[in-house]
Amino acid sequence: MSVKIKGYIATSADGYIATQDGSVDFLTPFQHIDCGYDDFIADIDMVVMGRKTYETICSFGEKWPYPNQKGIIITSQENLPLIDSSLSIWTQGVEALVTHLNQNYDANVWLVGGAQLQQSFIDAHLLDSLENYVMPVLLGSGIPLFPQRAANEYPLKSMHAEMIENTVMKITYQFK
Repeated sequence: MSVKIKGYIATSADGYIATQDGSVDFLTPFQHIDCGYDDFIADIDMVVMGRKTYETICSFGEKWPYPNQKGIIITSQENLPLIDSSLSIWTQGVEALVTHLNQNYDANVWLVGGAQLQQSFIDAHLLDSLENYVMPVLLGSGIPLFPQRAANEYPLKSMHAEMIENTVMKITYQFK
């Protein structure tokens, strides 16, 4: 058994996933562009996210957007209220989670949102790939896709870029 840990995220042209206050309103003008989300999510068996991303999704007040995937929320809050029966809490860290997943599942896993959680997977060499959709807008500041790293440089296996509708740049990073 083994899992593939994948990222799928959008950024501004200057590399931010959100404004400093967490807003992603800069993405709204580009929602009509098909970036392949339906095909991506159809291939995903499980979603993993941190507490902040989970709480942001819950704040929308709508039903759980990933009803066909098992969901894992990484948090230190063992009593975090869960809004769907497909969800569970993980409190033991990312390396222990990936070990658990590899021992128990054969699955494609989407690491949903959150630069901090994503960076912890990268630093631990656990992220397999990342699809980054670069929008033609400059934010000037915000939450960076790749926060400054304490570790040394990290060589990628490969990178691939393509344009979508002459507007959005899709960059795929292969980490493994």
